[in-house]
Amino acid sequence: MAVGLLLAGCGGSSDAPVTATSHSPTGSASPTAQVLELGKSELTLDAGAVRSPDGFAPALELEVPAGWTSTHRYADAFDVGQADPKADAPLVVVAVTTAPEPDADAALMAVADRQRGADLTRESGDLLGSPAHTLEVVGGDGPAYSSRDGSIALDAVPGYRLRLLATDVAGTALVVAVLVVDDGRIDDLLSQAEALVGSLHATET
Repeated sequence: MAVGLLLAGCGGSSDAPVTATSHSPTGSASPTAQVLELGKSELTLDAGAVRSPDGFAPALELEVPAGWTSTHRYADAFDVGQADPKADAPLVVVAVTTAPEPDADAALMAVADRQRGADLTRESGDLLGSPAHTLEVVGGDGPAYSSRDGSIALDAVPGYRLRLLATDVAGTALVVAVLVVDDGRIDDLLSQAEALVGSLHATET
């Protein structure tokens, strides 16, 4: 069942791409990490280590700050975000997904092909200790990206911004999407998203 995540507007400006800091490819899992339960519901997360749902490969762990939740948790994609207390919408979402395309380059190329009329910016970065590429979509419209099984789907909206970071891990294209809703706090929310993406690391199973 596809879950549509509407891209929220990002006003202001930020030239820094959403990139991850370097980590060893595989690390030990935290014994106190909260394992995300499969399903769709608003799940409150404790501050600290959070582990990807059962069946998600590669097995991942990341650090979330206080006040974050998870809504979608499947074998091909999961998300963490900060809810808007004034509306039924998030302030910021980080979606961690596996792509249907054979590799990371193909995954980002497919997004670019769907959004030919958008303002597209490509950069390089780092994810899970490996080289990665970023794609930012501004001013797009309609379907942009869907995870491998369609559990999380991302639509571009005119004037809105989507940032994708992609790398290949053990034959799987891993795509991390960052969405920022509150344009009045873009620098703060992007900073939080960058720290969270930078904390991502694969764990031994």
